[in-house]
Amino acid sequence: MSGERSLPDLLDRHRGELLQFVRRHAAPLLGFESEADLVQGVVCRALASADRFEDRTDAEFFGWIHTLARRHIADRADYWSAKKRGAARVLRLTWNGSSDDPHAAAAPSTGSRGPLTVAMRREMLQLALESLAVLPERDRKLVRWASEGVALDEQAGRLELSYDAVQRAAHRAMERFRRTFELAQRRRTR
Repeated sequence: MSGERSLPDLLDRHRGELLQFVRRHAAPLLGFESEADLVQGVVCRALASADRFEDRTDAEFFGWIHTLARRHIADRADYWSAKKRGAARVLRLTWNGSSDDPHAAAAPSTGSRGPLTVAMRREMLQLALESLAVLPERDRKLVRWASEGVALDEQAGRLELSYDAVQRAAHRAMERFRRTFELAQRRRTR
């Protein structure tokens, strides 16, 4: 193939095909990222790998770009999977079903998968992560361990505290986390 075609030109010319590829292969991710963002991520990855690209035929270009796209989609799926796993456990701790406060954290929805549900779940996960991040380090550990089901006696051993001291500290940490989450949620609804 002639040397007239540059990688940016090829990426621009075949953006539509790349978008179709993303639609076919990244459906589970589309609740977390837009098609355009995923395509842009593939394009950035391609431009960063330009030194390994050899322009010969369209078929070879598609093989190369599809390989990069599969890697990018897999990396983004791993990212969101890890984020959901960690944050979802913590998010469950924010729900206080006995609260009369209309601004109290709502229970995460069950199996619904509509766009609004996905967007709300993503926002709640982000709020939980932000709320956890502002806590002192020991409180973050205690909240995380509670979400993972670590027994209090094991937490006491990890922190070298008595069982009663860890029980009180864990209760205070959970209360701080819930209050922080509720404040963050109120701030977002204003």
